[in-house]
Order: sequence, then C-alpha cells, then structure tokens
Amino acid sequence: MLRIPKNCIHTRSTPFWNKDDAPAGLFQRHLDHNTQPGVYPRLSVMQGAVKYYGFPDAESAEPDSELLIEAGHFGVFPPEKWHHIELMTDDTYFNIEFFVAPEVLKGTGLRQATKSQK
Repeated sequence: MLRIPKNCIHTRSTPFWNKDDAPAGLFQRHLDHNTQPGVYPRLSVMQGAVKYYGFPDAESAEPDSELLIEAGHFGVFPPEKWHHIELMTDDTYFNIEFFVAPEVLKGTGLRQATKSQK
C-alpha cells in the first residue's frame, strides 16, 4: 500500500459521507481538485467497504490498480492519478483526508485555500 511521506501535513478532511450524500463526482473517473505532486488523499471507511479504481489516464478502459478498503481501514491514493470509487455496500460510511508535502504548501496558496474550507 502507498504510504504518505512523513513530512506531509494534514490540510483538510471531508465530512463523513454515505451513498445518499457523497458528491456524485467521486463515482466518476476524475482527478482530485488541487491535484498536483505532493498531495495525497487518504480514504477511511468506518462502515461497509469502498473499492478504488486507478487509471493510467482519462481514456483507458481498464483500471491499472484496484484497492478494496473495508471498515476500520484506509487507503492512500497516489497524487495526480485518474480514479473513481465504488461503494460496495448500501451502508458504507467514509471520509477523505488530504495530506500535502511542505514544499507544495510553500508558494502555492494551497494552505490558505484548504484552511478556508474547514
């Protein structure tokens, strides 16, 4: 499993979501907002399970990576990776946290942007 580098800083957390209130864009192939080198999303599952599908680009038909994240576990996704998720049970409950390398925070304005979203 991919690890978040030790020097990364936690910048924000999403609310806890389920199938009814998670943003629809999570279930379609996308790049995360503010995606850039050094930004690591970590998805934590409290109940149920989530499957992550990673793609090499926007058009590839088949994923080049898959990860099943079950209740009580988390998965870290690579920066700048096309992906989408699938909820594996109707009662799945999860959230996403973002960790950012210090050099990315310097000079990008990302720190101010993420703090204002809390």
